[in-house]
Amino acid sequence: MLIFSKDIGQRDHTHALEDKLPDLKRYMEHQRKLFPYTVVRAGLDLAYKEVDDILNFVDNDHRPPADSNRQEYPADVDQWYRQRFPWSSAFLKMEDMHYTLVTLVKAMDSFRTHETGNSYHWTVLYDSVHNIIQVYNSLIREKPDQSRDIHLSSGVEVDFDDFINNYWLNLDFMIFSQADFPHARHMKRKAAIEETIQQRMTEGEEPLVALENLESDLKPDEATLKLLRRDPVETRLLELIGHPETGKQYDSLNNEFIENQQYGKISLIDADYLANYEYSAK
Repeated sequence: MLIFSKDIGQRDHTHALEDKLPDLKRYMEHQRKLFPYTVVRAGLDLAYKEVDDILNFVDNDHRPPADSNRQEYPADVDQWYRQRFPWSSAFLKMEDMHYTLVTLVKAMDSFRTHETGNSYHWTVLYDSVHNIIQVYNSLIREKPDQSRDIHLSSGVEVDFDDFINNYWLNLDFMIFSQADFPHARHMKRKAAIEETIQQRMTEGEEPLVALENLESDLKPDEATLKLLRRDPVETRLLELIGHPETGKQYDSLNNEFIENQQYGKISLIDADYLANYEYSAK
């Protein structure tokens, strides 16, 4: 199972401040109606099916394979890939994305292991989740009966921006690029990195050199640096890193506390939900 910012298998968290803040309670009630694991897994399924269909089409001399159920094929495959998976296509060839999708599906189907990903994986997940949420929300609005076939929630729309805020570790793959959504929780880190790079550039450093020379709290990992440099993709970086199963991967979220100026001591998970609720309310 891939490790997210929060446990995507937990759907019943009750915030310590719900009784004091009615709007926060409504926000958390909405969160409890979502099925985060299914959002991710269904997104990967859809992306894999689409990419696999198109790769088979290309391998068949741009003719629909006889065993395909797909109704339409793009006249321009490269354009389709860029439009359908804008972030993934910026850094990965379609064949590499296909490989990454297979890796992620295997991880999501394994409940006895835990793995961490890097920016290559989070980019593919980002596009995949965006596309399935777009499909699902459209069904919720226009064909609610059909939305049950995907079943990403208990009958409510999924807020993509909020979902990314709650479950992504960072959006470092967006450094030097413009985000399509607010993603307020992650933009603070992105802005801090880019401001530091700008300062270093005024001192004569090239942007990518400045990125590599960032202090450890801001410096992206090896995979992100290679991704942003558009280095040739190494297969090893498309693999996930496995971790021993301890059952404690998310314990710190509930057992560690921080001091909130307004509400006093609250757990890390409640602090995170509170921040994301406040972002969503703006």
